[in-house]
Amino acid sequence: MIISHTHRFVFIEVPLTGTTAIARELRASYGAEEILGKHAHLSEFLRVASPAEREYRVCAGVRHPLDRLLSYFTKLRNNHKGAFDSPKQFEEKGGWVTRADRDRFRFIQESGGDFGAYLDHFHGGSRPSISQYNWGRSRYDHVIRFERLNESFFEFLKGMGINPIRDLPAANVTANRDKDFFSAYPVNSRSMMVRVFGPLTREWGYDFPEEWGDTRPPLSSRLQYALWNTAGRFSTEVLKLTPRHYQQLRIKLNRRQKQEPAHH
Repeated sequence: MIISHTHRFVFIEVPLTGTTAIARELRASYGAEEILGKHAHLSEFLRVASPAEREYRVCAGVRHPLDRLLSYFTKLRNNHKGAFDSPKQFEEKGGWVTRADRDRFRFIQESGGDFGAYLDHFHGGSRPSISQYNWGRSRYDHVIRFERLNESFFEFLKGMGINPIRDLPAANVTANRDKDFFSAYPVNSRSMMVRVFGPLTREWGYDFPEEWGDTRPPLSSRLQYALWNTAGRFSTEVLKLTPRHYQQLRIKLNRRQKQEPAHH
């Protein structure tokens, strides 16, 4: 998360939305600073913010969910920066690579990088996808869209009363990523993508290509999506739980599983 006390804003670094480049530029050229860790949630900031800081304007990065998913898969397939099999990057060692990341990485390596197989295995029977960053959306004053990153970043700066200095330098670019991300999705996976990612896609103002046919998410998906988001907002706003709490719980469970003897 990035904060500017001079311009009175916080920037939420939603993963895989171009936020690495934005965060670096805000620090290098506009006097902002990092707080609470790279991908901290708004709820974490509100727990520690002063009354004055709670009035700061809030900005977050967004990206089409299917583009984010393909980018994540590509990073896993390429073992981006050697992170996914490097123990020093593992969550329980203080890094950012979760056990779920490693499970997906292993599957991709063992399946030869088959995207369709990955989708079927990890999303075929799953509930609708949600985003913890959506739980703070009502507090967002501006979003920076990945699809028009530089232009959207300039709009944000001008909205904060800041004159842009230069275009955004590229940072943390996913190697070998197909920019026409829709074409990467197999035809037989499209209805599944609409079911699983349709509600989230629509809520962030995105859609699917016309050639995909009927892309209205089924009622069951929309109802489940609403239910899970209600639970997420309740946990953060009422119970004061943050994603950091869930991370700590995951780490404890992972360590406990390693310590327990295997039963045959």
